[in-house]
Amino acid sequence: MTSENFKIELLKTNWISETDTQTDLCAHGQIRVNIGNEIVVDQTENSGWTISATAQLLLRTLERNHTKENPVGDQLVPCCGHFLVFENDMEEVYIGSCPTGIDWEVTHENGIVTLKTESGTETKIDFENYKSEVLSFVDEVEEFYKNSPEKEIPEDEFDRRGYLQFWKEWNEKRNKWKK
Repeated sequence: MTSENFKIELLKTNWISETDTQTDLCAHGQIRVNIGNEIVVDQTENSGWTISATAQLLLRTLERNHTKENPVGDQLVPCCGHFLVFENDMEEVYIGSCPTGIDWEVTHENGIVTLKTESGTETKIDFENYKSEVLSFVDEVEEFYKNSPEKEIPEDEFDRRGYLQFWKEWNEKRNKWKK
């Protein structure tokens, strides 16, 4: 069970608007995801998937299963992921998206992660390889933020709370898995 059973590659990163990058809070990009012998995602023709949401949702799958009955988000690779909701009684920020996206299931058992695509492809990978692949992707997305102009925190309290909680959760989950 090698990481060849699961590969996620960040092919391109961008902001929706290349001229107003300080107020664009969601990183977009083109990615390729292979699960077993299936290419689940292979780029996109528009401005890209919301890779910041994908990274956050994949971080969640390091600790929990992601199934249709008990999802960590709407899809693991959402087209949109810009609607961030956080209220005080919530444990995690809700990442709202449109119905367009790519999804697969992630389940954990005895140190083995099983990935099952919507078309039925199923592969197993040991947790350490799965974690390594997810964290590499997360770190690439975070590097894109670090190399971009500083973001303007939203003034609207609702938007501000969602955005700040997104990054608080990101940092807590990422720091938990430091190498």
